[in-house]
Amino acid sequence: MPNRKLEIVTGLLDQIPEQHRETVDQAMISWWVNIRDTGGLRLTWHGYNLLKNILGIESWSVTIADAKKTLNKRAILDLDHKLTWPYYVDPKNKCLVFFSSREAMMATLYGDIQAWLKNHS
Repeated sequence: MPNRKLEIVTGLLDQIPEQHRETVDQAMISWWVNIRDTGGLRLTWHGYNLLKNILGIESWSVTIADAKKTLNKRAILDLDHKLTWPYYVDPKNKCLVFFSSREAMMATLYGDIQAWLKNHS
């Protein structure tokens, strides 16, 4: 299985304005919460800011009613294992930000992140 994070980083680096550009190694460390090859696609604030505000990549926010209860360690691990596009956990606004309309739509339709993750294949 190819390293999806590396694929994303190398695909986007050339599109980043010069003043924000990093090397591949720097981006791999600064964009992702879990930098291991097998780690999920959860973005750091820096990675989220680059994708959303600097590159202008479309994203969708899904509000989490009880973020502390819902976004526990198990849920974060499930998100890491099941999502195929980058996402950002926004604790301040109590939401998940998806960079995939399909994943955001499915999470919204379920209305319960944990139920969606349980049934997500």
